[in-house]
Amino acid sequence: MSPNSYLTRGLKHRRMREYLSATSSSTTLSSSPSESLSLSSSSSSSSISSPSLEYASFPQQDMGKPLLSFIRKPGKVQRKLKAGNIVTWFLKLLLNLAVYLFGLAIVSFLSYLFCMSLYNGRSVRDPCMVAQGSKDKIYQSLTDVKRDITIQTNLTHVATVEVAKSPSIIDVAGSPFREEVPKIIHQQWKNETVPKKFMKWRRKWLNMYPKPEYTHMLWTDKNGRQLIKEHYPWFLETYDGYKHNINRADAARYFILHYYGGIYADLDYEAQSNFYEFLPPNQVAMVESPYYWNEKTQNCLMSSPKHDPFWVDLFAVLMKNAEREEVLEATGPILLDQAMEYSVHPSYILPCENFQRVPLGEYDQTLWTTIYDREIMFRLKPISKNCGYYSNDQCHFGRHHNTVSYRTTTGKVL
Repeated sequence: MSPNSYLTRGLKHRRMREYLSATSSSTTLSSSPSESLSLSSSSSSSSISSPSLEYASFPQQDMGKPLLSFIRKPGKVQRKLKAGNIVTWFLKLLLNLAVYLFGLAIVSFLSYLFCMSLYNGRSVRDPCMVAQGSKDKIYQSLTDVKRDITIQTNLTHVATVEVAKSPSIIDVAGSPFREEVPKIIHQQWKNETVPKKFMKWRRKWLNMYPKPEYTHMLWTDKNGRQLIKEHYPWFLETYDGYKHNINRADAARYFILHYYGGIYADLDYEAQSNFYEFLPPNQVAMVESPYYWNEKTQNCLMSSPKHDPFWVDLFAVLMKNAEREEVLEATGPILLDQAMEYSVHPSYILPCENFQRVPLGEYDQTLWTTIYDREIMFRLKPISKNCGYYSNDQCHFGRHHNTVSYRTTTGKVL
């Protein structure tokens, strides 16, 4: 007989004894002790001698099963649940890993922006040394730069020929070119009511460039057009045909500087000191742009002698770009860059360390699109200009707040 059979029989006998013991206990509650003893004895003897009772007390399905059959084996449902738990655990692991990598990427990106802001905001050149070097260079140019103020009529550019024939040019053709910047401050607004936001900066000009030594002229849309109509009638059709008012404002300032000379400043350009001695008296000057993605120079601050022929060359480029959709290229800073390359006459770039650093952190002064360009794009790529930002006022002559007033809050060009 196999060991498994012995185990089965032993288990059956043990169950039988437990059953009889339980039966005798219940009988004891209803009978006397003597009767209980008699019943117990008879039951014990019969349990040993009567195999029929053994088989009658247990279901047939328990017969012949090994002891190991009482250990429950996992079914298909349990295996599926176990597999589902593994999948859930794996998905949680992937999610935690993704969150960790995302957080690490954010921290790395912010660290990169911080490092780039330090790198791009640095002033490798000392601003005061830059200012002094620029001043020395300006006065050296008075002897080194020989000005030929004759208008270069280029037959391939009809605009240049038209400028040469205009009344304003013919009237001064025989007069000597004066190598000086007239002490006139030109600023623009669409009408004579300047908003309070700009008046606080305009007062700086009035205080630092006081009358009667300096003349302050506020140009409006009306008198700007009148200047062109009277002295540059050949350009009036193009002027009126511009799609946006900012194009007319840009163009008018070039004609203003050609006709009057002096200093032009946007209303959002804040004078920090009187920097007249740092402007070249014998040539046009425009401020260096601190940014790298649009232009080399900007037209927010410019100076010029009266009737400098550089502007005549710029007028030719102005008419050539008249149909361009992009404001910066049609009449703005990109046009200024192109005119500097095209013109045979000299021009000077005012260093950004002294005249236009990056106004980081001025979130309430400009549009969100400009803030994105200035605060994010400025930090994404290393810049070699080293203009710095407004961390101190050391040899800092002016501050351009760059409010981009020619666009609405939604970015639409006015």
